[in-house]
Amino acid sequence: MAARFTVGPTQIAIFPPSEVIPQTRAYYQAERFGLTRMARLSLGAPRLLHAGFIFDKYQFYYVIYQPLQGLTLTEFCATAKPLAKSTLGRQIGTMLTRLNTEVPAFGPTAAQSTEWDTLGPDFVAERTAWLQVHTVTPNQFVHGNLVGGNLIVTSGELGLQRFSAAHQAAKQTELVPLILQAFNDDTDLLAGFKETYQTDDLEKDLLLGLLLRVDGPQQIQALHPGAPVTLAAVQQVIAQRLS
Repeated sequence: MAARFTVGPTQIAIFPPSEVIPQTRAYYQAERFGLTRMARLSLGAPRLLHAGFIFDKYQFYYVIYQPLQGLTLTEFCATAKPLAKSTLGRQIGTMLTRLNTEVPAFGPTAAQSTEWDTLGPDFVAERTAWLQVHTVTPNQFVHGNLVGGNLIVTSGELGLQRFSAAHQAAKQTELVPLILQAFNDDTDLLAGFKETYQTDDLEKDLLLGLLLRVDGPQQIQALHPGAPVTLAAVQQVIAQRLS
């Protein structure tokens, strides 16, 4: 979404002109809104210093911030002991409970996938019927890309970075990259997360996230390679991943 450069103790994110990416202003707004929201909630994130746009041959939006100093989640977990990882999992659960709440409209509009038919007409029918009886709140704040490189472990604190993919969506969509990619089957992280993340049914929430995300078809194919794919089969894989 942006080119990022380090300038002394600061970083600058420069967004491509609208001639290249039509939604570039929305991605800029998402970055700015996300950093401001994190500061307002007193959650760990880069500190926003300045934001705006400049004219050259084209118009470029930019955000200047003081980055977090620390290790990515992936780097931290490579050497951390089980207790440290479970503690971090609890911090992540607490953070998302505070962060994924309702917000006014901002940033890019959540995209809808057009590739569900690649999973077969039976799965499409199952998905439609399941979503009809499981309602969600669609205007909650989600970071959108909680992979291991975007969670930063600082000295005694957890932080998030890179908010250009942030948008309004159901909070369940946030769980997909976090649990399936960032946690990378780490049982200590998952155990700590379960202790503090507020939900009545984590398995159902993760399935909802998969069925609602624009990359849902690809995520499901990665979970359950081969055909045919059924909703029951996906639920079984989710239960195994969360056990």
